[in-house]
Amino acid sequence: MTGGPDLASACHDEAGPTLDLLAALVAEPSVEGRDGAIVRCLDLVHGALSPLARETLRPVHDGLPALIMRFGPPSPNRRLAFVGHVDVVPAEGTWSSPPFAMTVDGQRAVGRGLVDMKGGVAAAVGAIRALAAAELLDDVAVELILSADEEVGSARGVRAMLAAGEISCTAAICPEPTGLDVYLGNRGIVGCEIVVTGRGGHAGLLESLASPIPAALTLASALGSMPLPARDDRFDPPTPSLAVTRFVADGGAPNVVPDVVAIGVDRRLLPGEDIDEAIGAIRDLVTEAIRPPLSAEVRVTKRWPPCETPAAAPISRAAVAGVRAAGRSGALGMDRPSNDSSWLVEAGIPALLLGPGDPQAAHVTDEWLDLDQLRDAVRAYAELAVAYSAG
Repeated sequence: MTGGPDLASACHDEAGPTLDLLAALVAEPSVEGRDGAIVRCLDLVHGALSPLARETLRPVHDGLPALIMRFGPPSPNRRLAFVGHVDVVPAEGTWSSPPFAMTVDGQRAVGRGLVDMKGGVAAAVGAIRALAAAELLDDVAVELILSADEEVGSARGVRAMLAAGEISCTAAICPEPTGLDVYLGNRGIVGCEIVVTGRGGHAGLLESLASPIPAALTLASALGSMPLPARDDRFDPPTPSLAVTRFVADGGAPNVVPDVVAIGVDRRLLPGEDIDEAIGAIRDLVTEAIRPPLSAEVRVTKRWPPCETPAAAPISRAAVAGVRAAGRSGALGMDRPSNDSSWLVEAGIPALLLGPGDPQAAHVTDEWLDLDQLRDAVRAYAELAVAYSAG
């Protein structure tokens, strides 16, 4: 089921206002710590939708604000949420235009946060406004949930709102950039710091020391070649990964052997892999490689579960229908980075990734967005909301 010609016309009419909202959002440098810019982003969205909302919440967790807006009937069985974030990564590097001022050249726009993910947020706002203009919003239970710390771990955003019981939808769309393909899930992350401790001292007295460096180098090599047998052909590449991302050994001077070496590890997990088992395998390898008089400690710095939603789930079928109604293929895929869909799925809420923009454009200098995709995202979101509500 799709919304029909009235909804198509309403989505077309939202193209201009959606682009204007996106420009205003990009103008706010909403990086971590810039709480004023974050609040202004939330206020922009609130102002665009407040006349239509059935309920509005402005939760604050550990000092960080968020926004929850609910529309349509309080349906217990079919409540679709667009779960997005307004925070962006810093705009380092040399840009061709000011990063916090959206620059448009034809159908291509440049600016920080366009694809990750202010474009998706603006398109969700446009879709809700189009549903109202087509007189469909009274029959479609839809929510917009915006956080402001996804780029740094979501501890004060989606994870906190889930823990507080503030997110209670029955399915969710995360408007991350997917090129408007329907991504069913994403990889997870285990981050570790391995601290190898020995006994350092004067490099000229090496024979009387217990340098941690040789063993740490051997350990780093073993980690890099660690067997990772899992496979999922929906990903490219279809295998998990483990990268040594940091190796710090500094005695403070060229002739001083350090007491300690720190090794950073980034382990990416496929759906179906268990986080605790992945951590256990790393610990076992460390125990095998580091022997007395050396010692080692494995500190887990990040746990982000992998996730997936079945292709046959109602939200997946509705998303494909919505994307096809917007003239796109409705192809299925999986995302290699991690995002808030993991926390939603972990909480029992089926979630997908679906948004305008090339995933490869996220976080790069001169981050860019195809504005044809922005326009089609408005239609896809509105159509999938109707399809999901109708079952």
